[in-house]
Amino acid sequence: MKKMITAVCAALILIMTASAAYADYDISVRMDGITADDSQYVQFGDIKPVQLDSRTLVPARAMAEAAGMEVTWDQPTQTAILLLKIGLYSEKPIERYAAKAISMVNPPTPGLVPVDITAAIKLGSSTAVIRYNFRDSEGDYIAVGCEYEMVSKTILIDDGTLMLPIRDSMEIFGLTVGWNQDEMCAYVSVPETVTIPDNLKVIQNNGEGKYAPTAANSNEYTSYNYQDLINGGSGLSYAAENTAASVDEPSYENKGTYLGKFYITHYCPCEICNEGWGNNTAWAGEIVPGRTIGVNPDIIPPLSWVYIEGYGLRRAEDTGGGIGTYHIDIAVESHDLISTLETSYRDVYLVE
Repeated sequence: MKKMITAVCAALILIMTASAAYADYDISVRMDGITADDSQYVQFGDIKPVQLDSRTLVPARAMAEAAGMEVTWDQPTQTAILLLKIGLYSEKPIERYAAKAISMVNPPTPGLVPVDITAAIKLGSSTAVIRYNFRDSEGDYIAVGCEYEMVSKTILIDDGTLMLPIRDSMEIFGLTVGWNQDEMCAYVSVPETVTIPDNLKVIQNNGEGKYAPTAANSNEYTSYNYQDLINGGSGLSYAAENTAASVDEPSYENKGTYLGKFYITHYCPCEICNEGWGNNTAWAGEIVPGRTIGVNPDIIPPLSWVYIEGYGLRRAEDTGGGIGTYHIDIAVESHDLISTLETSYRDVYLVE
């Protein structure tokens, strides 16, 4: 947060986008060299990409098909299966990439024929399963794979549309996902270097492993309202609950006094973000991810509570040289998590 580079970048972004900060932003997704050699924007239907806890979520079927994949739904286990075909000489860059990836997997026995790559992503879970699938001479399938821990999880909206976290659902296949804040655009591309997980093993159940219909699975989930999400996710969250020492949160009947639309970034207690301050805040002792925010004290009074659309209640406990005028820096658990979170503009209220 105190790092000068962060301060300069934040200031530039705020200056460049000052006139647009109060506009409604539509999130777009661009596929760069995925199903064709050029760049193409994903055409979504009535359900558009949304942000929840600064994670960008996209409709599963539209996203999978735009990425050159097939998607199926296993109802008994509430699991989406993304399937990526392989083809070393395919016209599609992603299928050529997939062929190279599976060629790097050591099959358990010689003579196995590579077939495809699949990812099983269960509704409401942050654990997925990646599989590199082979077929033996008798036509039986053998899967080599591993579990994949996602930063985000899948959700269902309006009891009908599955929404995938774009970063996790593409990076599980090794694809590169980036974010252009000026355009509010996520972009997906094939990396120059092919990599595969290093903890692969034979998965005995050739169905969906731990998500097979015979496994003990819970079908409990929360269905989110699409209109609430596109309006900023008021009061909605699926982030992990904070287990740190609590401070009495205020009770309130409404959101309070509207302060404006703020530029939202994220930081953690590491040396890069917080320099010599470590885990200490300016006004409230230690940083508490899920509660602590850094603010400009001329705009938001120290130790006051604010309501941030899409995040809920947060407390002004920190500040720093990188904080702009209408800018809030939200504390998170680790530096690795920051790269998975998109910056955004959110409505902010001072809680009465």
